[in-house]
Amino acid sequence: MSFTVREIDLTLKKDLKAFIELPWTLYKNDPHWVPPLKMALKDLFNVKKHPFYKTANVKAWVAERDGKVIGRIMAIHNFSFNIFESNKIGHFGCFEVVNEIAVAKELVSSATAYLKTQGMTSIQGPMNPGTNYECGILIDKYDDAPQIMMTYNPPYYEKILAELGFTKAMDLLAYNLKINLQLPKVIMDIAARTEKKAKVTYRNLNLKNWDYELSTMFEIYNSAWQENWGFVPMTKDEFVHMAKDLKSIVDPTLIQYALVDGVEAGFIMALPDLNQVLKQIPSGNLSPMAIYKILTSKKRITRARVITMGIKKEFRKIGLETLLYKNMQIAVQKNPRITDVEMSWILEHNVEMNKPLIRMSGEAYKRYRLVHRAI
Repeated sequence: MSFTVREIDLTLKKDLKAFIELPWTLYKNDPHWVPPLKMALKDLFNVKKHPFYKTANVKAWVAERDGKVIGRIMAIHNFSFNIFESNKIGHFGCFEVVNEIAVAKELVSSATAYLKTQGMTSIQGPMNPGTNYECGILIDKYDDAPQIMMTYNPPYYEKILAELGFTKAMDLLAYNLKINLQLPKVIMDIAARTEKKAKVTYRNLNLKNWDYELSTMFEIYNSAWQENWGFVPMTKDEFVHMAKDLKSIVDPTLIQYALVDGVEAGFIMALPDLNQVLKQIPSGNLSPMAIYKILTSKKRITRARVITMGIKKEFRKIGLETLLYKNMQIAVQKNPRITDVEMSWILEHNVEMNKPLIRMSGEAYKRYRLVHRAI
């Protein structure tokens, strides 16, 4: 069946609407898809105001048939990433498509052609729009809704991308941990030694001192992640912009710092799984009822996701991570409604993160894949 692919202008209301609303058509019969808030998507794709686009150039396309959108893609030249990585990797993201290889091929070809004009030598993704945001395609366990800020897609995406010549670049793991687990003796012993030797103290996030907290987390985050595969430092504006949407849903007891001699050396952050509430707002529109559901969400949320844990470079290898694990478990156990915790995502080759989670009987129950190919 014939179709057309056209470049769109994300600054035009009609084009932005077409780009944003496709998933509501693709997933209308999928019970596990979670509709995001359209307001949040409009903010993310605001190429004039969102801080991400100060360090990246993007173009977007949609595929259409009989006046209906059947696919979309974004090409991303993240020059901040390539300067940091000393590379020439272009990205694609926000990839959604019907189960037709021809449609997917034309979308990918459009993105690839643009990235080639930007001097890129390979294409990698999906990035939505980068590794500090949602990324990867789900390649297993399609019978469970994603947790907050994690992706979801049909099983055929993996096959389509493979047929288009993409191969695995990296797998990202999501671990499921039961809150009533007993931490292994080796972890408890390391935690006890570290606590005694390093003069460690703790504190929770202070919502009344939000600007200071953001500055502290920003410093730790960029220090802790700078050597990770695929990482690109966030600018302060970008970090603050992302955090403003989280302030209304954070539980301060689930964000904990470890301090060494009074200095914040690391932190761990878990967020209540707001997706359990968003699933009850199928339109994605922020109506009065939707606002009420979000404001009263704590009563309906039973899952939490540890979205990041970071330790400054100078404080690594002294066992601080074991203390953060222990304290997070205690904090979660004090919440009578939370029954499951997801830790995601973890790079598949990150032994220092994977090993202790396996020791804690954590199950790598979901796998997300980034793929790439030469241009």
